Amino acid sequence: MYENPELLGLGTHHDVRLQAIEAGALMPDTVGSVNLDEVTTTTGTPLGFATKLEAPGQRLNWSSYLSRFPDFAPDRDYPPCHRWFPRGSWPAAIEPPPEGSLDADAFVALVEILADASKASDDLWCFAFYAALPANDFDEVHLWQSRVEDLPALLIENGGEYAFTPTNIWPADRSWFVWTDYDLQGTRISGRRELVYRVEEHPTLESTTWP
Repeated sequence: MYENPELLGLGTHHDVRLQAIEAGALMPDTVGSVNLDEVTTTTGTPLGFATKLEAPGQRLNWSSYLSRFPDFAPDRDYPPCHRWFPRGSWPAAIEPPPEGSLDADAFVALVEILADASKASDDLWCFAFYAALPANDFDEVHLWQSRVEDLPALLIENGGEYAFTPTNIWPADRSWFVWTDYDLQGTRISGRRELVYRVEEHPTLESTTWP
């Protein structure tokens, strides 16, 4: 997640949305005669790929954010998701971790590690699969073959085809596997101990063992 200190004190994402509606800058969301803004909460959680927040935005680890709530304990009966954070709308100064995708910094860092692992095995190619929801396509199979280091430019950057990082990534020898669920805020990485260790030690990536 990211934090913009210049937005501290603005309340929550829900507060900011209601203020914008009241000022006429936004129209309320309605279904029939139901005003959704009156009966739901805007959490601020993004869906899909999140780009790096420019200065003065700062990257904020989950652990650092949660340390601000000493009486709160994440519900680790569930994989990383909204149950790991206090309920309700996020502070407006926080861009929460996205659902269904790695963010830009995390994806670049992970690709760097996976590319090194592929070089060690002399297999520089991998497969990238998109499930129906992140591909926004329920008719065709979205399966790509690419060099690991080319994945960001091929799929995401410079007007790439997708608004999410891949659902699954794996090499031909199946020595590692990456899984990002559309409804979750974490990515599972399986592989040899050396690969997992590099993920755990990377300064950009924050990891945990679950369950």
